[in-house]
Amino acid sequence: MTTIGKITEQIYRLYNGGNPSDDAEITKEEVKLLVGQSVNKLLKVEHLTVNKASGDQFPPHTMISTHTISSVATHETNKAKATLPVYPISLPRNMGVWAVGASGDADQQYIPIQSGQFTLLRSQDVLQFLDDQVGYYVEGRDIIFTKDITASPYNVSSLKAKLLVVDATTLGEYDYLAIPAEMEDTVIKDVLQMLGAVKPVTDKVSDANNTI
Repeated sequence: MTTIGKITEQIYRLYNGGNPSDDAEITKEEVKLLVGQSVNKLLKVEHLTVNKASGDQFPPHTMISTHTISSVATHETNKAKATLPVYPISLPRNMGVWAVGASGDADQQYIPIQSGQFTLLRSQDVLQFLDDQVGYYVEGRDIIFTKDITASPYNVSSLKAKLLVVDATTLGEYDYLAIPAEMEDTVIKDVLQMLGAVKPVTDKVSDANNTI
C-alpha cells in the first residue's frame, strides 16, 4: 500500500513537469484533497451510522465502502474463498468487514466468525447448529466461507461486501490508503484529469458521411 503523501507528491511532480517551482499554480494540499476525493469516489463510500448504545467504538471519519466481488472460488474441502478488493480498517472481531452477502439478495447475509475460531467451532460440532446458514472468517484480504457457496444449493458467483474504511480526505501525509496497488494508477489519472492535465478518454467514431 502507498501513503497519501507519496501519491500526492507523484501527482504534484507529474502536473508540474517533474520539477515543481515555488510559484506553482496549485499546492500539494490542494492535490492531496483531490486524491482523497478520488479515492472516496472509487470506493463508493457512505457515512457510517450505527447505534452507539451497543458500546462499539469506531475510529473518527469511518465510512462504509460497498464492493461487488465477482470472483468466488472453491477452497479446500467444502469451503469457498473470495479476495477483498481493498483493505478494510483493522478492528476487533474483524468488524472492518462490515457485511458480506450474495449479490442481488439483500436478505442473504453470511454469519461472521472471529479469526482463529473456526477450528474450535468445528471441533465442538457447533457448526451443525448453523443448519443451512453460511459463516465466514477473514484471513488477510481473503474471506473464507464455512461452506462451498459456489456449489448447489447456493450457486453463488458474486458477492456484495461492505467494508469499513477511513474518509480519505482526512488522512495525514504518512497514512496508508486503503486501495490496492492496481488502483493507484486510476487515482493518479483521475486527479490529473480533474486538474486538466489529462484529457478525458472519448470514443472516436468515424463519420461515414464525411467525404474527401
